[in-house]
Amino acid sequence: MALTLWLSLAFKVLGASSEVRQFFLKQASGQDCQTLQLGESWISHSVLDCQLKCFGRYSENCQAVVYNSQTGICRPGSIAFGPIEKVTTSIPETGSSDKLYYVRQPIPPCNTSNNFSLYDVYGTSPCLYLSTSKANNYNDARTLCSQMNSRLFVANTMAKFSLFWYTSETHMNEDTFVGLQDIDAEGNFVWENGEPLSPEQSQYVWLPSEPNDDYGDEDCVDVRHADWPDEFGFNDGQCNETRHYVCER
Repeated sequence: MALTLWLSLAFKVLGASSEVRQFFLKQASGQDCQTLQLGESWISHSVLDCQLKCFGRYSENCQAVVYNSQTGICRPGSIAFGPIEKVTTSIPETGSSDKLYYVRQPIPPCNTSNNFSLYDVYGTSPCLYLSTSKANNYNDARTLCSQMNSRLFVANTMAKFSLFWYTSETHMNEDTFVGLQDIDAEGNFVWENGEPLSPEQSQYVWLPSEPNDDYGDEDCVDVRHADWPDEFGFNDGQCNETRHYVCER
């Protein structure tokens, strides 16, 4: 009975894909990954029991758990993402002996033409092109992505924001456009898929004192890995700046 339940839940999480992850759960290494706590904790006799109960209580929203094998305390998480200091309800806390486990999702299809590739960070695996040269401006970056049947990267979840930050910093380390702008209405930031920036994300994606619309014409969002190393968060900048860019297929 328990095995049948595990298989049905695992299939639900992994999805109807012929190409699935090798492992159902994977432990995050060190303190480089956190998740947002969904609700109250409970006691489980194993990490698998912890994860299955999390599925039972929170269905598809449960995409990670934090478990302590010594105390048996299980805490449900919404989605795994990198450390974001501004989110006060993230787990595990710095220095905690708890371990985080995340669900490995189905491998999405990725057309690797034009040097696109899968980039995986804690179960989030978009198909991306990381530019090796600069676009002349934001609209040019949009056009270059569109010509490759893609769009500027939409980091509209905590997991995708974390993946964009990690990937652009680790693999590019350049000042880079992301697919977010307030060109049509000042202060109303919109992703390239038409979705507005959520109030929740607004709490943690920006650099301190940003967005500030400096000079009155900063409508396109970038990260400044080269100009401002070790500064964490988005910046609203001028759309006519030359920048690297990330396309998402």
